Amino acid sequence: MSRPEDRFRHEPKARPGDIFLFHRAQGLNRVITWFTRSRYYHVAIFAGGYEVIEARPRGVVRRDLRGKEGAHHYIVLPQSESAGMNALAWAESKIGDRYDHLDIFVIVAERVFRHLRINYTARNKFTCGKFIACAFSETGADLFPGRSTAGIVPANFAHFVIRGNASPALESPP
Repeated sequence: MSRPEDRFRHEPKARPGDIFLFHRAQGLNRVITWFTRSRYYHVAIFAGGYEVIEARPRGVVRRDLRGKEGAHHYIVLPQSESAGMNALAWAESKIGDRYDHLDIFVIVAERVFRHLRINYTARNKFTCGKFIACAFSETGADLFPGRSTAGIVPANFAHFVIRGNASPALESPP
């Protein structure tokens, strides 16, 4: 029987502050990929070792990718060292903040009713996409210039992959 830590052969090849964009959704995460018409369902910031900092339904947490929640398939979106480290420091300062459940409903409503624009912003509550977008914009490296961080979803990070800014897929072993 394999142990959770056996799911990695090697430490992730990323630098702290790089963005992890998760794909190959399973379970309820498939709803996100279906709804956004994207293969990407989650985004987090790499903290080093096997850890990421991310916004999850239980709040902003530091999570070990080898833990029971699994080492999912992801690609790395490399960031400049200064931008990544600044964003990581900001993200670490937000551990314990709450998840923004209401923003999920706003995102859904705006996608179902395309003409609808809801002016909703919650401070210190995050969805995963909003959390990573805020981590960079709050430290001066705006990933989505001219766009509010509210409503940012993992699919929005796909343009970094398409432009070739991602490293080759780094995945946990099957």
